[in-house]
Amino acid sequence: MEPAECPFCKIVERQDPDVREVYRDENVVAFFPTNPAVLGHTLVIPRRHVPDIWSLGTEEAAQLSAVVLRLAEAVRAAVIPEGLNVIQSNGASATQSVSHLHVHLVPRNDGDAMGRIWPQETDYSEDRKDDALNRVKLAVSSLPPMEPELSPEDRRKHLDYIQAVVTRQSAASASAKGWLLPVVTAVLGFALTQHVWLLALLGMLLTAVFAYVDASYLRSEKAYRNLYNVVSRSVRATPRFTLDPADAHEPPHGDAPSLTKWKALRDKYIPPRAVWTSWAIAPFYSAMLLLGIGVAVTAALTADKNAASPLQGPATTTIVVSTAPGLPPAPVSAQPTSPPQGPASTSTVVSTVPESSVSVPAQPALPPP
Repeated sequence: MEPAECPFCKIVERQDPDVREVYRDENVVAFFPTNPAVLGHTLVIPRRHVPDIWSLGTEEAAQLSAVVLRLAEAVRAAVIPEGLNVIQSNGASATQSVSHLHVHLVPRNDGDAMGRIWPQETDYSEDRKDDALNRVKLAVSSLPPMEPELSPEDRRKHLDYIQAVVTRQSAASASAKGWLLPVVTAVLGFALTQHVWLLALLGMLLTAVFAYVDASYLRSEKAYRNLYNVVSRSVRATPRFTLDPADAHEPPHGDAPSLTKWKALRDKYIPPRAVWTSWAIAPFYSAMLLLGIGVAVTAALTADKNAASPLQGPATTTIVVSTAPGLPPAPVSAQPTSPPQGPASTSTVVSTVPESSVSVPAQPALPPP
């Protein structure tokens, strides 16, 4: 039976408005059946869809048993029965009518509607009983040894290990933002000053890469926080000192469809939507992407204006070289283009050249006439 079709799962999800619910916690739900065998008849079920006792985990069994003991006291105090049946059935041959593990608490009184549930007498031979005993003992000896219960000190150490990983993931997320700011700011600044819009696109690509890295760190941090909650609250059994967040998830049901290859890769490498829209990712990286778009548009517009403006040649200056009889050559000087003032000279050379480093060789003095 699929969980979506299970009537008990609907009760767990509060989708049955007619149910008479008795008790609920994070692991177990208890309620009256629609047609109770006697007044006070109570069903106790695990919240996870467990079809039978062979699919029940050790930790879940402990949680279920603790609630059964507690509710047995409540039923006795409420209806004051002469006795109580605790019944748990598995399979149709054992009268299990709903494929979701459940425990019946049935208060009993002489002459009630339940009647006898056991045969008065059997006629099995001693050999058959001994044979069954030997087979069961052999099966017990082949079972894996039971792990001792985790001590409170070991549980605290396990939680410390998980908390250390959570702290590292949080620090890595902050480091991603710290690396992003100088790198992308430099790229966008250069794109704006040099009017190169392609550099702005590069800055936006870097922002997207850093956003993915940061979101991956945040997803990992959330997964380890979930593992911390499961271990600290004993929601379900986990391997000792595990640091694998997958151990915090509910094990898949036996009849659950297997994941496709694409969905498995997506779940492994692509953070879920809740991570992308979280306050630590969406506001910060959206602002950086909008900044990159603004820089790209500005760089593209200013680049077009620079390309449309006419080219201007370099600035020019006038170099005047004068020589006089009997005097050494005049030094080279940079002057305006107006005619030079001063005493007459034997020769005047005027040239207009680009304003740059100019070298004029000295001329020898003329011989006297």
